[in-house]
Amino acid sequence: MNLIQIQTSELTVGQQLPWDLFDQEHKQIQKCGHVIKTADELKELTTLSLFRRKEPDPEHTRPEEKKTEEFSFQDMQLKVGHRLQLKLSSHTKEASGKTNNSFFTAILFGYVENRTLIVSMPASNNLTGEPFIEGDQILARLFSGQCVFSFSVFVEKVIKLPFKYLHLSFPEHISGQVIRKSRRIKCNIPASVSEASIPATITNISVTGAEINALSSLGALGEKIILSFTITILDKDIALSVQSIIRSVKQGKKNGANIFDFGVEFTELKTEQIIELHSLICQEIVEHPSLEA
Repeated sequence: MNLIQIQTSELTVGQQLPWDLFDQEHKQIQKCGHVIKTADELKELTTLSLFRRKEPDPEHTRPEEKKTEEFSFQDMQLKVGHRLQLKLSSHTKEASGKTNNSFFTAILFGYVENRTLIVSMPASNNLTGEPFIEGDQILARLFSGQCVFSFSVFVEKVIKLPFKYLHLSFPEHISGQVIRKSRRIKCNIPASVSEASIPATITNISVTGAEINALSSLGALGEKIILSFTITILDKDIALSVQSIIRSVKQGKKNGANIFDFGVEFTELKTEQIIELHSLICQEIVEHPSLEA
C-alpha cells in the first residue's frame, strides 16, 4: 500500500475525513467520511503518526461528489416545517452493526444557531424500533430552491416526552449541488392525457417538459394537451395535471405493436408545480445519479 504522511493541521473538528487514516504500520485507524466530533478526539489523533493513501480511494470517489460546493448555514434558508432526509452514516452503521441504508424523513421543529437542530423522530412503516440513538452520526439532506444540501451531524439527545424528537449537533460543513431546471431524469411514470383518458408512460422528465410513450396517438404536432401523472417526493405522492404542447412525434413498432413517442413542452406551470417537479429532479439525481438523462 502506497501511503503518504499527513499533517494534523489537515484535520478539523466537525469535518468529514476525505480519506481513510492509517498508522505507520499500515493499520487502518479511521475510515473516510468519519467526522471528528470533539477537540479531545482530534488531540488523541495528533499523538499518532498519521498516513493516507497516496492516490484517492476510488471506492470513496463518487461522480456527484465532484460537483459539490461549500455553502453556509444561511444559504439553506431553513424554516420550521422543512423536511430533512436523514440516514445513518456508513461509519456508524459499520461500528454498530446496523444495516439500514434508507433515508427517513424528519420535520424541522427549530434550531439554535451554532448550538443545535431540533427535528422530529422519523416515522415510517418500514421502521422497527428507533432508527437513531444518542451518539449516532447522521447524514442529512435537504432540497431547497435550486440546490440539494447535505451535511453530517450527531444525535446529541433523544427526547421522548411529551413526544419523540431529536437534538442534533449544529452543522459545521455544508456541501451542495445546484440543479439546473434544464436537467432531466430517466423515469417510468404512468400518465394519461385527460381529454381522451389515453394511458401513457413518461420515460424522461425535466421541469420544462417530458418524453412520453403511448400505444395510440396523443395528438398532432403543436396540439395542446393536459398531461396527468403522480410523482413521489420524500415518500409523499403528489398528483399533477400539466398543460403541455406536443413538440415532436415519432411512430414505430415494438413487439409487433404500434408505439408512439412524443416530446412535450410544459406550459402555464403554477409556482407549486415548478417547485414539485424541481424537487423530483433533485431527489432522483442525488439518489440515483445514473438516471440523469
